[in-house]
Amino acid sequence: MDDLYRIGGKVVSRDKLAVAVDALLSDRSQGATQAEAARAAGVSRSFVSNLESLGEVRHGARVGLIAFPVSNGAALRELAEHYSVDFVLTFSQDERERAEGGDARDMFNRLLDTLAELSDYAAVVVLASDWRIETFKRVMDVDVIGIELGVSPLEHDVEADLEHVETVLASVVERAQAAPPTGKRASEGGRRVRRAWEQLKR
Repeated sequence: MDDLYRIGGKVVSRDKLAVAVDALLSDRSQGATQAEAARAAGVSRSFVSNLESLGEVRHGARVGLIAFPVSNGAALRELAEHYSVDFVLTFSQDERERAEGGDARDMFNRLLDTLAELSDYAAVVVLASDWRIETFKRVMDVDVIGIELGVSPLEHDVEADLEHVETVLASVVERAQAAPPTGKRASEGGRRVRRAWEQLKR
């Protein structure tokens, strides 16, 4: 049953509120203006603005993190979430081999989608082999901050140094907060790309 609250003469459903807020934030993340999202939800534009301010965890340009092959991907994702990193993609060696062993067209499309998504970012932290980091720097027109996991080719999991990664992330996020935001504040495209990679990793 819904969580119901009696407020004076009204009964308010927490679940109904959550669904409405999710729909409103989804509209905003897909590029709707505050006024457009407000009209769709039947609320004022100032309500949308206040809601975003209430839930904001950081502002500024977007930051991404990619790591492979790592043994502590879950810990890296948790750390990235703590710093409100916008796009996070980690692979163990086993997950990478499963992704690479799938349909080559799917793999190529995922790579293109990922590059397109990250092209609008201020910075991307990459944990990988020396050669992979240099490749990212050559193909991406964004600030790539490399954390070398070893000499290429890396064919085994490496445990990322979380303390070092946190130091780098803290610095990158601080710089991003001072930079003007580029593109949409949140990216539905980024969530779609991450879901596609997760399917290939299985």
